[in-house]
Amino acid sequence: MAFQIPEILSQACENYIVSIRLLPDGLSFSGYNARIKGSFFLTEAKWDAADSYVESFKEFFFGQPCLGWAYKQLYVVQTASPYTLVPYAFWEEKEEASLYAFNCGKAQGKVLASEWPDAQMVLLYEMEQELYDFCARSLQNPCFMHSQQAVLALWKRKSQEQLARTLFVSASAHRMDVGCYEQGRLLFANAYSVSSLSDMLYYLLYICKCLPLDAEHDSIALAGDVSVVEALKKSLQTYVRQVDSLAMPSEVYLMGTDMLRAPVDLIALSLYANH
Repeated sequence: MAFQIPEILSQACENYIVSIRLLPDGLSFSGYNARIKGSFFLTEAKWDAADSYVESFKEFFFGQPCLGWAYKQLYVVQTASPYTLVPYAFWEEKEEASLYAFNCGKAQGKVLASEWPDAQMVLLYEMEQELYDFCARSLQNPCFMHSQQAVLALWKRKSQEQLARTLFVSASAHRMDVGCYEQGRLLFANAYSVSSLSDMLYYLLYICKCLPLDAEHDSIALAGDVSVVEALKKSLQTYVRQVDSLAMPSEVYLMGTDMLRAPVDLIALSLYANH
């Protein structure tokens, strides 16, 4: 299966910021040229989740020359992986594995650290060792990151526009990422494995109680799979007055029509990469 990529990409790849987004059953490839309005593209490839991910990735990589080109910036984005945030005050280099294990359990692969200077934190997450080694060896100057890193940065930016606390939620059928901010200050962040709308509602209402969140004045901003978001929004409005979909910065809509179907972390990454 070949990617559908813009023809101009092969002629001017050095001007493109691209990402390889690692999915449980495949990957997506996306990118854009910041100088060209509407240039964002997004394409996906899927394979059997029962097969070895590393071997499937290698086989696919060798059949797609575009993955090995030299870009202005290349991100390798790990999705669906547990993560933890470590404040700079507690951060020690070469202690990634023990710090990660404290919150997420002993890692089975390589623990990676992404610094987040704006929040004075380091985000730790896990990637399969063989997959990391192959990407580091085969890709042109890759920058490894967790999908939630750009989302947290986007949430921080959006919260600075609000006076009250905002509980941000990114939801899909099997995972829910949550972060609460007050005027740019992170109060809470976590990820949950979920199997139903009831699971999501339980976790969110418990978070609202513990923070606490003012049901009249504070707000909840939702993003993610459209059907999940709409159902969750309807349920939450019984308990919280201000519940709405996350409003994206206007520049996102100028990047290209493919951006309209991109997941929130890719949207956030397009902003993260430009700022």
